[in-house]
Amino acid sequence: MSAVEINSTAAKVCLGMTRLFTNGPLRRLNPIDRAPGDRFDSQENHFADRVSNIADYRSLFSAFTKFDGQTVLELGCASGYLLNAFLQHENFNAIGADICDEALARAHAKYGDRIRFIQTTPVSIPLPTNSVDVIYTIDTIEHLSRPYQIFLDAYRILKPGGLFLIHFGPWYCPYGAHLEDIIPFPWPHVMFSMDTLLNVAAYIYESPGHKHACYWYDENGALQPNPYLDREHWREFLNDLTIRKFRSMLNQLPFETTHFQRLGFGGKSYKAARLLSGLAHVPLLEELFIKAVFCVLRKPAEN
Repeated sequence: MSAVEINSTAAKVCLGMTRLFTNGPLRRLNPIDRAPGDRFDSQENHFADRVSNIADYRSLFSAFTKFDGQTVLELGCASGYLLNAFLQHENFNAIGADICDEALARAHAKYGDRIRFIQTTPVSIPLPTNSVDVIYTIDTIEHLSRPYQIFLDAYRILKPGGLFLIHFGPWYCPYGAHLEDIIPFPWPHVMFSMDTLLNVAAYIYESPGHKHACYWYDENGALQPNPYLDREHWREFLNDLTIRKFRSMLNQLPFETTHFQRLGFGGKSYKAARLLSGLAHVPLLEELFIKAVFCVLRKPAEN
């Protein structure tokens, strides 16, 4: 039995809704069971699923630039698997940047012979000014604790005329709380506070019979301590960046915004969701019915 207690009415309702999707009549809609490539089952599956999207990312990026022959930095590279996947298609000077030393250690061990890896801080990227042609980031912006400051430093290291390619899921998208592996119904953070969601997640994590996602096991196969008890970590992990807040931030930065696109549901896990893809372009509804934002920022060329 879990040592975490569920006392509040909100937490009890949230737990009841979760059970509808895990053991009840809505289980067929559970994103864990519908995850492409069983990505929650193992780290190998998780990485393979991310890499399987490389053609989509290349299609988005290629309309604005080619990586070939350029110095390209991935901001939020984790263990380097996406950057390595891009290198399978184009030849470029690759730099991976991340704040997590453990992820960078794995990246060095696996790809250090062909990719340079550097460790960022929450506000800086340790590279010379005007040294990078292209920066891209995929599903990382929502995790930056100081997004405005890191964007300013991205501007600094870009060469004049350089591009910053950004792909991320805004806060109010269906799984913006990043809890779908344990609280599987969509938009839980719209209905409940994060304190309530983390309380329920902590309870489930310690419940007998719960199948934990692969990333909650260490390299030796041991289950990590309950990650949902550390509220400070979650406040740093998610910055609640909505489309509106993101646009407001861009207006305060020296970049030129050359492209801004809302990507609707693609139907990869739920084919019927494609019918709602148009709602990503409807004012007010865009915050909810969206898969990701893709935008291109440009550092003005010197006169």
